[in-house]
Amino acid sequence: MIHAMHVHPHDIRDEGAAVVVGNIVDRAHIKTIIAEATTLEERHPYPRGVLPHNPVRGVFVSHATLEVPFGGETFRDLAVRPVLSPAAADGQDYLGSLRDAAAGSGAEVIPWLKALNGAFAGGIDRVCVRTISGEPVPTWLCPTRPETAEFVLRLVRSVQERYQSSALLLDRLRYPDWSGANVNPERMLTCFCDVCRKRMQLDGIDLTLLKRSLLSLRAVSPGGLQEAHNRANLEMIERWLAFRQARITELAGLISADLRDYNQVTGVNTAFWLNLWPPSFARFMGQDYHALGLLCEGAKHFPYHRLGGGADLAGLVDALVPERVAREPMFQTVLGLLGMPYRLTYEQFKADGLPVTFVAEETSKAKSAFGADKGIFTGVQIWDTPVSEIDRAYQAAKLGKADGVFFYCYGWAALAALDAVGGIVAPFF
Repeated sequence: MIHAMHVHPHDIRDEGAAVVVGNIVDRAHIKTIIAEATTLEERHPYPRGVLPHNPVRGVFVSHATLEVPFGGETFRDLAVRPVLSPAAADGQDYLGSLRDAAAGSGAEVIPWLKALNGAFAGGIDRVCVRTISGEPVPTWLCPTRPETAEFVLRLVRSVQERYQSSALLLDRLRYPDWSGANVNPERMLTCFCDVCRKRMQLDGIDLTLLKRSLLSLRAVSPGGLQEAHNRANLEMIERWLAFRQARITELAGLISADLRDYNQVTGVNTAFWLNLWPPSFARFMGQDYHALGLLCEGAKHFPYHRLGGGADLAGLVDALVPERVAREPMFQTVLGLLGMPYRLTYEQFKADGLPVTFVAEETSKAKSAFGADKGIFTGVQIWDTPVSEIDRAYQAAKLGKADGVFFYCYGWAALAALDAVGGIVAPFF
């Protein structure tokens, strides 16, 4: 059973690498640290609250920057280049500092990369995904375009060459969800760039019919999503979802092959881990558990029950129906489309999230779809949740046959939550 904990760059910069490692190892009894190499465009903590033990700030907003101090030559010849954070541009290597501090405690650091989501410079307008209305999403790369594969392969290889870690966790290998700097459901209706349109037509997808079907889902009145879903051309939508899964799987295959080649040449033997949405959501993001399970050694999924999955489910409902009175029927419809048979109201969900059984159910689905010989690591929420629920979520992950638990996350959680994790993990320490 692998136990790990996620950290963000500002945790180390604000508290110091030695303090962070000490809290994770001594209080939480964890020796695998998942360290963010590329940030997200998000509020820390999300979606509310303050950082409970950060000595510098109560809230921090990150901007999807790369946190590794690569020189300008690393990505110079590519169509798109990552934007470095000011600290990384100044040469600060927080991952290196964290790795050095961890080594003294017998802990290891695993880089956590974002594949398709980030802050980019260069020809991003040409390479990014486009919504059904043709609008660019400049922080997301289109997985179908060859320029994207060139960038992701260079990023993964460059990080591994620098840190020589035992594993890499690759996140955001998918299409956009509704969250980001703001909530926008149309981000989910991607990609309709010129390359994707041509590729879909070659695959026999009728673009006119597809757009009509997708727009019928988007433009319904409150509570009418299921009826619109029933009227739409479901076969065309299913083909579109399968098309997106094939594009993500194709890119994952390129990354997997490149890492295997690197391992053979260097003898480093780096494990390829993916960060996936829980199974109930995954196919809507372009992730095919079975196909991806053939290409990597393990995957973390994140059934954060208080959020309703991996992102803010309440935020999606609020964005779909601004009228408060209409949110209850929309919430019930969304639960139905996701295959979640929970008897709770929207207000109950906003107060308490999904039942903790959601963790066990999603983990069991993930394990079944991914393959018995591959590791499934369950993300357990330790922020914005009662400390007493941490053990319940952990036990639910075990009930679902998880091969490991990744606790999310160090900086957002109170020290009491780290102590609770330590009590859980102590027998394995």
